[in-house]
Amino acid sequence: MAVAAVPFLATSSAHADTWTGGDLVVYRVGNGSAGLTNAAAPVFLDSFHAAGGAPFASLALPTTTADGNKPLTAAGLSRSEGQLTRSADGHYLAVTGYAATPGTTGPSGTSLTASDKNTVGRVVGIVDANGGVDTSTVLTGSKAPTIIRSAVTDGSRYWATGDKSGIVGAAFGGTPAVIAGSASDNLNGLSVQSGQLFTSGLLTHRLSIVGSGVPTSSASFADLPAAPTTNEAIPANLLTYGYAFVDRIDGTGYAGTTLDTLYVANASNRNGTLDKYSFNGTNWVAKGSIDVPGIQGLVANKTGTNPNGAVELAITTPTALLAKTDSSAATGTLTAGAPTTLATAGANTEFRGVALAPTGTNGPVAFYRSPAASASVPAGTAISASANVLGAVTGVTFKLGTGTPVAATKGAGNVWTASIPTTGKQVGSYALELSATDGTTTVTQTRTVAITAPTGSVGYGTYAIRNTLFKRAGTWATFSTTYSPDKKGLYTATAKRSITGYVYGSKLVLTFQKRTTAGKVYLIVDGKSTLIDLYGTSTSKYTKTFTFTGALKKHSFVIKVAGTKRSASKGKYVYAAAVQVVK
Repeated sequence: MAVAAVPFLATSSAHADTWTGGDLVVYRVGNGSAGLTNAAAPVFLDSFHAAGGAPFASLALPTTTADGNKPLTAAGLSRSEGQLTRSADGHYLAVTGYAATPGTTGPSGTSLTASDKNTVGRVVGIVDANGGVDTSTVLTGSKAPTIIRSAVTDGSRYWATGDKSGIVGAAFGGTPAVIAGSASDNLNGLSVQSGQLFTSGLLTHRLSIVGSGVPTSSASFADLPAAPTTNEAIPANLLTYGYAFVDRIDGTGYAGTTLDTLYVANASNRNGTLDKYSFNGTNWVAKGSIDVPGIQGLVANKTGTNPNGAVELAITTPTALLAKTDSSAATGTLTAGAPTTLATAGANTEFRGVALAPTGTNGPVAFYRSPAASASVPAGTAISASANVLGAVTGVTFKLGTGTPVAATKGAGNVWTASIPTTGKQVGSYALELSATDGTTTVTQTRTVAITAPTGSVGYGTYAIRNTLFKRAGTWATFSTTYSPDKKGLYTATAKRSITGYVYGSKLVLTFQKRTTAGKVYLIVDGKSTLIDLYGTSTSKYTKTFTFTGALKKHSFVIKVAGTKRSASKGKYVYAAAVQVVK
């Protein structure tokens, strides 16, 4: 098979007897050079015209780390994985696999699916209509499925699932979080249909709605209700990877959607069956099935008008891409007869999932690689920004807050990078906006970054003098004071003992306690020394303010005991309490 990135743009080819829904993309495992084993095998996305036959394009997914991408391979003998989904807007495919080079296995030659999730990450890839590929999203540890089976995307976020992870997701480049379920769940196929996220599962959550709409956090499962009669119900042992909902009855829809007809690739019935269900307003009622041994992937295309228009189904098994037309009414029994073969898998390869080919995108698809979400960057340190940008790109910029956009430079593959200066920026949270354009349409992605005080210094706020960032020379004792955030201060009378610190702000306020036993102190700010007398006839608060002009930068201060006093004082002590930095 060819390995060049050939555009996936759908054509108008038609095959009226079988499939007329446009071009199809099939997830293929193996390159045909050797038989499939437990080890990692290369993955290809093969594109077929509606009439079937040989693929008119084949896109090889990465098998090594390069150009910002990770490998995306599949376990050769793990037929539960490799589902393929198209985004709701039709612009992107989501594809899953393992960050492993071909030949990688689990421990002692076991299946790749048994590999350590901390060292062999699970990958969520995104592919656009131009054949642009990004496989930089890698899930590891507890947020990674043991067997990653499927994912969905909207072009800026992803949702992924499999064995022992629940459903996890995030914005591309963000930190993954559990959206629904837990490590006890064994889930199969995600999809977004009629604006609603669905999943299938093994035994539990066999076919379920996930939250409301397409949730990004704290969602729960709601299993599809089955008819009360056993032979009409969704089976309790249903095992499905591919399934497709269709709107065929006007005014009827399940759970706030427009969906009322369901086709299921049922791997638990005999050697595999294609099942049909109809929603009657309360339950999903079985409407017949046909044998399709090895059935796995499934995608639907409705033709004609409701309720009697036909539904065309594209189906995958490990060995073939098939087509089946259900010409019965919405509530009628699935049309009998075996599916028609559109294409067959070559020797030493297997088909997994199937999806409609993505269509042209409205502008590039862009998402962050760095910095990480909510990253902290010390002021004065440039932000290393990078993004993966797919599509016909004419320019990429990054803008920090209201600052001037910085043009990014294109590197290898789809990676764009830029260095964003932070010199003179105030401490706080900023929006870092990524912008990519194809000359006609501009897309943006925003990430929040925190600018902190330069390393070793403190930013805005009030700090106890005992803060560990302030370095003491010599021994200082502790005293109680209400003038410090931690109610403790430091004091000594020994000359030349000191406290040194660094601040980042426009104003520095040093707080001391006046006492009858207090002496004099040198306050040295940015190398300029001022002598202050801290004697007082009673205990009281004393502050000394230093105002900085010009651009924000790091400033130094030293509190140095003079070892001298006025004649009225009973001692030479310096009582230091707090440091305040003002914007």
